[in-house]
Amino acid sequence: MNAPLPAEIAALLQDEAYSILCRESLTEELDKIQDAKQQILTTRPPFGMLASSEARATFKTSLRAALDNEAGLQARLDQIGQIDEWLKGAIERALQDYLPLASPDYRCCHEACQVVTRWEHAIQALHELAVALARDAHAMFVTIRPSAAVKPSASLARQTRQRALINLRATVLAMDAGIAGALEVRKEFTTLCDAQADALQLPEPPKFRDAAWVDHLAKLSDARICEEVQACETEARAFCAVGMIAVLREGGEVHEACLDAGKIILAKYWRSLRIHAQSHYVQERDLDDVLAELSKHRAAAEVKRRQSAFETATVAALR
Repeated sequence: MNAPLPAEIAALLQDEAYSILCRESLTEELDKIQDAKQQILTTRPPFGMLASSEARATFKTSLRAALDNEAGLQARLDQIGQIDEWLKGAIERALQDYLPLASPDYRCCHEACQVVTRWEHAIQALHELAVALARDAHAMFVTIRPSAAVKPSASLARQTRQRALINLRATVLAMDAGIAGALEVRKEFTTLCDAQADALQLPEPPKFRDAAWVDHLAKLSDARICEEVQACETEARAFCAVGMIAVLREGGEVHEACLDAGKIILAKYWRSLRIHAQSHYVQERDLDDVLAELSKHRAAAEVKRRQSAFETATVAALR
C-alpha cells in the first residue's frame, strides 16, 4: 500500500463490518422465528370453535408473538438494507479517490480512462473540421463548374479558384493538425497500457487528404480536379454521417474495458480491506445500539451530501 488509509475510509469500513454482523445476526434470528412460527401453526386447534378456549388463546398468543417478532426483525433488516446501500456507494466513491494513490494497477486503469476521454474529444473535434472540409471541397468544385446562370470573367474565375484553393488548403492543414492530435493521444494510451494490456488499442483516426494533395490539384485538369474534390467531399460527409460514430464506438469499448479492469481491482482491494476491518475494527456490542449508531452516520452523510449539492448549485448560479 503506497498511501495510508484515510480515516474516512477506515470509519466506513468499520460501519460496513458492523452492518455485516448485524445482518448475519438478524438473519439467523429471523430464521429461528420463522421456524418457530411454522411449529406454532402445527398446534392450531383442529376443530375451531370446538377447541377449548384455553387452547385457542394459547395458540393466538403464541402466533401473535411470533408474528410480532418476525415483523420487528424484518423491519431491522430493512433498516440494514438502507444502511448497506449507503455504505456501498460511499465506500466505492472513497476508494475510487484513494486507489489512484495506493494501487499502481488501479492508477493505470484510471489514467487510461482519462486518456480515452481525451481521445474521444479529439475525435469529436474532427467532425467540425470534416464539415468544413466537405464545404470547401464542394466550393472548389463549384468554382470549376459554375452554374449556367453564372458566367464570371476569366480574371474573376482565376481569383475565385485561387481563393477556394487557399481555403481548402487551410482546412486540410487544420484537419491534419486535428488528426495529429488524436494520434498523439492514441500513442499516449499505447505507452501507458503497454505493460498492462498489450492487445488493448485505441482505433486510428480516419485518413483524410493532406496539403500535398491540395498542391497537386493545381497541376491537374479541370475534370480531374472535379473528380478529386468530389471524392474528398464524399469522404468527409461519410465521416460526419457514420465514420465518426463507428470510431467512437470502438473507442467506447476500450473505455469500458479500462473501467471493468479498474472495477475488478477495486473489488479485490475492497474485499481485503473488508476482511481486515471485520478482524480488527469491531467488538462485541448491543445490536440495537449499533443499528442506532449506523443510522445516525447514514443520516449525517445524507445531510452532508445535500449541503454539498446546495453549495454546488449556488456557486453554479452565481457564475
